[in-house]
Amino acid sequence: MKNLKALMTKKNITQINLSVQIGVTQETISAYLNNKAKPSADTLIKIADYLNTTTDYLLERTDIDYSINNVFSSSLPQDELQLLDKYRNLSTIDKAKINSYIDGLNDK
Repeated sequence: MKNLKALMTKKNITQINLSVQIGVTQETISAYLNNKAKPSADTLIKIADYLNTTTDYLLERTDIDYSINNVFSSSLPQDELQLLDKYRNLSTIDKAKINSYIDGLNDK
């Protein structure tokens, strides 16, 4: 999990610190970092929450290392935040479809 390693370095978090915070052993964190084990869904969520990131970033499905809620939480209503979060999780093809649909609505 190269993104986990990158975030830990960026935030100056040790394997021991992360292991204590999420309730696993340091050896388990080492196994994640060396691709010898994969965290369960629950553990992945704990890691993402502690590091203030998304599970998609940890799983290398995006290169954005922060949650959209951290960027807009004070300036957008909750329904718009949820819509943006859903959009971010779409495939490139589905995003293009949504953009085309919105363009069509705006042309009316």
